[in-house]
Amino acid sequence: MDELRRAKVVMPALLAATLLLSVPAFSQQGAAIERGLQAGTGAGVEQVLTQSTDLAGEWTVRNWQSVMERGQGSALGDYLGIPLNDAGRLRAETFDAGEWSLEDLQCRPHPVPYQWRAQGAMRISKEVDPVSRELVAYHVAFVRSLDRAIYMDGRPHPPDWAPHTWSGFSTGRFEGNDLVITTTHLKESYIRRNGPSMSDRAKVTEWLSRHGDYLTVTTYIDDPIYLEEPFIQSVSYKFEPHTELEYFPCTIVNENISNRIPHKLPGKNPALKEFAEQEGLPYEATRGGAETLYPNYREKMKTMKVTPVKSASRP
Repeated sequence: MDELRRAKVVMPALLAATLLLSVPAFSQQGAAIERGLQAGTGAGVEQVLTQSTDLAGEWTVRNWQSVMERGQGSALGDYLGIPLNDAGRLRAETFDAGEWSLEDLQCRPHPVPYQWRAQGAMRISKEVDPVSRELVAYHVAFVRSLDRAIYMDGRPHPPDWAPHTWSGFSTGRFEGNDLVITTTHLKESYIRRNGPSMSDRAKVTEWLSRHGDYLTVTTYIDDPIYLEEPFIQSVSYKFEPHTELEYFPCTIVNENISNRIPHKLPGKNPALKEFAEQEGLPYEATRGGAETLYPNYREKMKTMKVTPVKSASRP
């Protein structure tokens, strides 16, 4: 009986020591197990098992929430639903679609977080430590993108002076079954293809929530330069194991190269009112801003002058 009692005491201690020695301290799973063992429970192991939602695979976008991004994208001057501040609005109004003719932008990938709303397939793959078998990073690839690594091993973000890229630097963690991603060190780029942009000081938080074969991606852009308050969007994907991410070569077409820098000077863009005129909306309402996101803005719109709808011109 004494030997049995000693075994009941020694065996859990040996198990705890083995787990602590075999799991790296910097890992999320290791930290969870360590906390549970120190508390004398199996809660750490249970937590790891409930955070094992697998996101890897081939996915196709279902752009139900972002209809304006299909085809050619939003109309020029359509800033509805975007909390632009004065600087962000000025930046958007100087936009010229001809910037795609610049040689150094011929192969520009869609930036985070716009990339989620672009058309085409998406692949999520896992990078796993060959010894511990722990998840080191997710890698996300789109039709028109660079490889985007989302590090899951607890590494810190680089210092502020580190280089900025189109994909930025991303770290992730699981909160329940949701993958929460924090991205910094992004280049200035567009959040819509008609001019609204985020600065290189933007911080992006994303939530990836899987429900069976559907994946909901919610993005939260916090930009102190161009936005009055955070800009929130969501988009859906469907798991599609019978597809493959197609090859998209970067091709520079010489006929598209321009010898000038396409832009519009402040206050000199003649096409900004066309969207309001075509839709019969107050021009002021189409210019964005935080107050336009809330229901009580409808009362203010009743006092605005509505731009008359222009009839289609005859040939």
